[in-house]
Amino acid sequence: MRKAQLSLDLLFAVTLMTLTVVSLISLATHEVEGARAFDASTRLKVFAIDLRDTVTKVYAAGDGFAVKKTVPFELKSGEYVRVTLNETSNELKVEAEINGGKYTTVQRIPVPLVSNSTVTLTPSNKELWIVCEYNETAGGMDVKVSEKP
Repeated sequence: MRKAQLSLDLLFAVTLMTLTVVSLISLATHEVEGARAFDASTRLKVFAIDLRDTVTKVYAAGDGFAVKKTVPFELKSGEYVRVTLNETSNELKVEAEINGGKYTTVQRIPVPLVSNSTVTLTPSNKELWIVCEYNETAGGMDVKVSEKP
């Protein structure tokens, strides 16, 4: 074998190894991004289920009962979590923008809702209250989300 042939073979082998390493790094980066998105959506889903259960407990406790809930993960600047109780569909909707992604999860509420209410959680306002009051107009218990008890 000639000297030039050996150099060309070595250059070709180094190029193939470099391409393999770059491909592996790219694959790992995509997997990490996917894992972060899955983590954010899972945390939001767990938070929504916790809120649904809390709404049911507050309704069962009755008039004047309130429970404070805090978003279970750190919100950065520009991120938010919006919690909505919708009386028309009898659903709890949690929308969020976390790590540049937008997520939505919906939970059916097993107790009747009398009115709509919404609270937006931000880095400066991380807590919400789930409050039960007697609504004379509707003639029943009214569970709402609010910023204050």
